[in-house]
Amino acid sequence: MSELGLNEHHQMIIMSYMKFARYQRIQNLKAIEYAFKDVSESRLLDDTYTGDEVQELLLGLCKVVRADIETELISSTHMTVLLLKQLFEQAEKWHLRLQADLSELENREQLEVIKTLESNEFSYVKPEKNPPTPTKIKLVPMNESSGSVPLLRMEIERLKDENEKLAQAVMEAETKANLYLQEADKLKMELGSAQNEISTLKELSSDAPESSHLDEVENQLSNVRNLLATNLELSASNQQQLELELSSTREKVAEVQSQLSLAEQDDHNLITRTSKAFEMHPR
Repeated sequence: MSELGLNEHHQMIIMSYMKFARYQRIQNLKAIEYAFKDVSESRLLDDTYTGDEVQELLLGLCKVVRADIETELISSTHMTVLLLKQLFEQAEKWHLRLQADLSELENREQLEVIKTLESNEFSYVKPEKNPPTPTKIKLVPMNESSGSVPLLRMEIERLKDENEKLAQAVMEAETKANLYLQEADKLKMELGSAQNEISTLKELSSDAPESSHLDEVENQLSNVRNLLATNLELSASNQQQLELELSSTREKVAEVQSQLSLAEQDDHNLITRTSKAFEMHPR
């Protein structure tokens, strides 16, 4: 079954499914044959029939066959969903997201490959009276280069790398936040100094004969004050944005750390269960 490009374990599962589907198909064909046989033995007793009688017989037979086929198709769909559910549950256990290309279900080339495979596999096999039972596979010891351990190791390493990247992002965000806080404090001090200078100039110039120069200075200082206020507002806005980003990054770090802990626990439990199972089923 190398035509499908799968490993031995998955090939065995597909062969078991094909045997099961073949049994179901044979049972459905038998039900259709029985429907025709029932009409032949119970309704076709006269030598001649009118057109209306023939039409009635065919209509009744059509309803029976249609009901049988519809029931079988619905059942086949539901069983396929259950099979997919098993695969998705296993994938989610390892924190994977599987993808499916539904257009491949109509790939004529691949369908012909499977058709040839089934024809070669079951061409000399007689129909079974009972559905096939799953083949019992003897447990073998799990090592570091086979089974689910490499996949889990890769997932743990991926989570560790992501955890390190997020931790670095947290440090950078905290550094930026501290810089903006220092900038905000500096702007506040400059704004206060400018306001004090304006007040001092007003007091000193109360007896001055000309006020035009004072007005000019006051306008300049007012512009400086407005500019500082604007910069302070922008600094506060940037600080708020950084705090939001920092909070979001910390949440991601916590999530990754939780996943990492779960993956490491799964790894430990998997190896422990496999070791115990191997001790119960020695070679």
